[in-house]
Amino acid sequence: MSSVGVGATDLKAYLLLLREQLAPQRRRFLLLAALLLAEILLQVSQPQFLRYFVNGALNRAAEGTLLVLGGCYLATALAGQTAAVAAQHCGVSVAWNSGDRLRARLVDQCLRLDADYHRRHPPGELLDRIDGDVTKLAGVLSRTVLDVVGQLLLMICVLAALCVLDWRLGLLYVPLWGASLPLLTRGFGRSMPELEAGRQAGTGLLGWLEERLSATEDIRANGAVPHVLRDLGDRLTAYTATAARAARAAVRWPMSVQALSQLSFVLALSLGTWLHQRRELSTGDVLAALSYVTVLRQPLSRITQQLGEFEEAVVSLRRVRRMLARRPGLADGTAELGAGALPVEFDHVTFAYPGGGNVLSDVSFLLPPGRQLGVVGRTGCGKSTLIRLLFRFHDPDKGAVRLAGHDTRTLRLTSLRGRVALVTQEVHILSGTLRDNLTLFDPSVDDRRVLRALDEVGLTPWYETLPEGLDTPLGGAGTGLSAGQAQLVALVRAWVRDPGLVLLDEFSSRLDPHSEQLLHSALRRFLSGRTAVIVAHRLQTLREVDQVLVLGESGPLEYGPREDLMAHPESELGRLLRAGEVIW
Repeated sequence: MSSVGVGATDLKAYLLLLREQLAPQRRRFLLLAALLLAEILLQVSQPQFLRYFVNGALNRAAEGTLLVLGGCYLATALAGQTAAVAAQHCGVSVAWNSGDRLRARLVDQCLRLDADYHRRHPPGELLDRIDGDVTKLAGVLSRTVLDVVGQLLLMICVLAALCVLDWRLGLLYVPLWGASLPLLTRGFGRSMPELEAGRQAGTGLLGWLEERLSATEDIRANGAVPHVLRDLGDRLTAYTATAARAARAAVRWPMSVQALSQLSFVLALSLGTWLHQRRELSTGDVLAALSYVTVLRQPLSRITQQLGEFEEAVVSLRRVRRMLARRPGLADGTAELGAGALPVEFDHVTFAYPGGGNVLSDVSFLLPPGRQLGVVGRTGCGKSTLIRLLFRFHDPDKGAVRLAGHDTRTLRLTSLRGRVALVTQEVHILSGTLRDNLTLFDPSVDDRRVLRALDEVGLTPWYETLPEGLDTPLGGAGTGLSAGQAQLVALVRAWVRDPGLVLLDEFSSRLDPHSEQLLHSALRRFLSGRTAVIVAHRLQTLREVDQVLVLGESGPLEYGPREDLMAHPESELGRLLRAGEVIW
C-alpha cells in the first residue's frame, strides 16, 4: 500500500474496521451520537439566552424575567457540560471495548504466525503494533466520524443563527468558513509519509531496546554497556530527527486553519462594533454574535484535531492491516491423531532455513510406537531442527515427516500439538499461580492429576514448602524457581497432558547433579509406553533411549539400537564418546 496521502483503500478499510468493531456495541454508539447531538444543540441555544438577558437588562426588563433568562443560561451551560462529560465517558468506554477486541485479534494472529515471522519481528515491534497502534486506532474508531459530522452540523447551526441575527454577519461568514473546508481537505494527508516514517522509526527503536534489555546480564558481564549506550545515542538522534519531521508536517496545515479562525474573530468584532454604532444591532445581539463566533472556532479546531489524529490512525491502520493480512506459513490440515503412543517416520527429509544451506539432508528413520530415540551430533548438525520439524514449527523442503502414518502437513495443528509435548532447556515461567504454570491456564485439568505429576517428578517436598500450594504465585513478583526446579516444572507440564510423543531438546543441560538424578528417575516412569525423541549431550540421557541417531554436517551418519552402537568399536557414537562430544 502506498504511503502517500489517504486513499480510497484507507477509507474503505477504516469503514470496514469501524463496522466490525462497533457492531457489538451498537447501543452504546447510538447513545454517544445522541449525547454529541445534545451537546451541539445546547451550545447553539446558550448564546440566545445571553442575548435576551443582556438586551433585557439594558431595556430595564422585569427582575423575574432576567432571573428566568439567567437561570436558563446557567441551566444550558450546566447541561452542555454534563452532556460533554457523559459523551467523553461513553466515547472512552466505546474506545476501550473496541481496542480490547482488536488487541485480542492481533494477539491471536501473533500466536498463529509461524516461527519465521517472529524471527524477523522482535517482541518489542509486535508490542508496539498490539498496544501503540491499537491505542491510536481505538479513539478514532469511537469518535472521529461522529465528531466530524457533529462539528459540521454545529457549524451549520451557528451560521444559521448568525444569519438570523443579521444577514450581513451570515454574508461575511458563509464564504469565509466555506473557504476553510477546501483548506482542510487540501492539507489533509500530506503529512502521511513523514508520520509513517516516524512510527516505523519508533517501532524499530522499541525492538532494539527489547533485545538489549533482555540481554542485560550478558551485556554487563562482557563490558558492553558503553557500546550499548553509544548505539542508543545514535539511534535516538536518528529517531528524534525523523519524529521532528513528522511533527512539523503534522502541524503545518492545522496552523493555517487556526490562523483563519483568529482572523474570523477580528472580523466579527469589527463588523459587530460597526453595526452597533449604527444602532442596527443591540449590545445583546453583538455579544451573542461574538459568542457564536467563539463557538464557531471550536468546530474548526476539533475537525483539525480529529483529522490530524485520523492521519496518525491511518498509519496505524495500515500497519495493523499488514499484520492481520499476514498468512501463517504453515497451512492447517484436517487429520486427527488418535490416542496412544505415536510412531515417528522421517522419509528422506531435507530442510534449510531461509538464506542458508541445508541443515538436514536426506534424513530417514522409522521409530516404532513406545520406543525412545536419542539424537546426538556436533553443534549445528540439525538436532534441534529435527525436533522443530516434528512439532511442526517448520515443514521440510523435501521428503515427509509422519506421525502415526499421517504427513504432519495434513494434521490439524491443535491435534498435533495436543498429542505431542515439547520440553526444551529454555523454560518460561509465566506470571500466574503454580497451577496456571503447570496446566498453562487449562481449567479442565484436575488438581489431583497435577499433584500426581508433581509427585512422579519428585517435586512433592518442594511443593509442600509453598505457602499457598497450587495457588502460590510464580513469575513477576511471585515465587522464584531455580533452573533445576523450572526444568522439572516443564516436565510436569508435559506429564499432565498425557502426550503420545515426547520431544526433549537438551532438557537436562542446566541441571545440577541432584536435579538431574531426580529428572532421569522421573523420566523413566514418564516415557514408559510413550514414544520419545531426545536430543542428548550426556551419556546419562542416552541410557534412557532404545535407538540412537547420529547426525553429521552432511546428514545422518548412523542409526540403530543404542547398545549395539555403543558396543561397536568403530561406530560413530563410540567415536563421539571417546572425543567427549557426548559427556560421560
